[in-house]
Amino acid sequence: MDYLSSATVPLLLVLGWVLLSLIVGVMAGIKRKFTLEGYLVSGRGLGLIFLYVLMAGEIYSAYAFLGTGGWAYSYGMPIMYAIGYGALAYSFGYFYARYVWKAGKAFGCVTQADYFQVRYNSKTLAVIVALIGIIFNIPYLQLQLQGLGYIVNVGSLGSISTRAGIIIGMVIMMIYVYTSGLRGISWTNLLQATLMFIVAWAVLFAIPFKQFGGISELFKTLAQTKPDHLILHPPMGIAWYVSTLILSGLGFFMYPQMYPSIYGARDLKTLKRNYVLLPIYSIFMIPVILAGFTVAALGLKLGAPDEAVLKAVEITYPSWVLGIVGAAGFAAAASTASAILLSLAGLLSKNLYTIVKPNASDKELVIASRASVVILGTLAMLLALYTPGRLVSLLLLAYAGMTQMFPAAVFGLFWKRMNKYAAGAGMIAGLITITYLRLVLKTNPLGIHFGLWGVLVNVIVTVVVALVTKPEEEIFQKFKEAVVSL
Repeated sequence: MDYLSSATVPLLLVLGWVLLSLIVGVMAGIKRKFTLEGYLVSGRGLGLIFLYVLMAGEIYSAYAFLGTGGWAYSYGMPIMYAIGYGALAYSFGYFYARYVWKAGKAFGCVTQADYFQVRYNSKTLAVIVALIGIIFNIPYLQLQLQGLGYIVNVGSLGSISTRAGIIIGMVIMMIYVYTSGLRGISWTNLLQATLMFIVAWAVLFAIPFKQFGGISELFKTLAQTKPDHLILHPPMGIAWYVSTLILSGLGFFMYPQMYPSIYGARDLKTLKRNYVLLPIYSIFMIPVILAGFTVAALGLKLGAPDEAVLKAVEITYPSWVLGIVGAAGFAAAASTASAILLSLAGLLSKNLYTIVKPNASDKELVIASRASVVILGTLAMLLALYTPGRLVSLLLLAYAGMTQMFPAAVFGLFWKRMNKYAAGAGMIAGLITITYLRLVLKTNPLGIHFGLWGVLVNVIVTVVVALVTKPEEEIFQKFKEAVVSL
């Protein structure tokens, strides 16, 4: 009876937050008739606040809230790459996002594949990009659902199973994404991003002080109990660290869900301000990582390492606090998963469904997008239920695939010899490389992340094919004039 009483308050807090998210998400779109542009990119009218929380929420996910703490608990210092790659990613994003936004406005793009189609004037390339986006983002969506399941399970002190948590979370997200599209996600992310940031600094940051008396004492204890946690060593040595940091930094803006958010900005000034401010949000991962180190230093044994952050809260605070942290964890998972779900639905409807039905009306594409939300959401839920994996491992698998679009995206901005053949050949060569290293060799040669080997092969093939094929300068000039003139 006492056990049930201690579980009741945190369970009600988590479920209350889930219900609030559902209500806000549905209210954002109820009784509204969406065009495809309104549904997928919120009518290109997001101001700074909604754009900021939309991007912060979709970037910092269950991986950031649970996975980084889990890796800090399991492996120690290698997880610090997650802090480092943000500097590379946001610097590149400030430079790159303006061209994506301009192309979206000039050509009416609503998906990532649209951007590649207008730059290279190739529907085939758009299909390749859409397939890469869907195939490699499904693990990322799966990651969010697994994190969500852990949260509901631990937040309810085990009274709700992880599998039930995954099902509840996915159904809630499918309802409000189906109803309200990107507008609903931006509304819910205003709640989610705020809660995540407050909980990280108000609750998690205090854990090392409560357990050890301070951060320096935490690391002194860690040096005695798990000294290997404080250094980089094989198989995650310096080469792995640097290559993973570069891979993640380059691949950051190749995720399909980043493009609708960029298109959704009201104007270029709003977009630039957003990228200047986003790094401030990233520091919330520091308390999360410290919580993982705390559990490691205490020598606690966990059945699932990704539960380390929630375990740190459980042993430090009264049970009702676990409910608040559980709600923040749900916020982290749902804010990212909903954006992924919508972006993949856009790729499936706008770039693949139109192959079957080229003359589909705008209304029909909205219906197809909503149907895709249900189909892809159900698929990701089944994968999370029956093929679970470690959160950071799933993330790095997704990065390996997504980053293969980086050479075509960047070379296409400035190099007039760049054409659709070079872009497609480079992507395919990169994908073959990472598939071979991941499934056949099952290793990172020279300690370098297998995804970065794929990018290196990708760049070589892209350059060679671009030099030996006929340049499409007319297409390049049309694109360049459009993105420069705005």
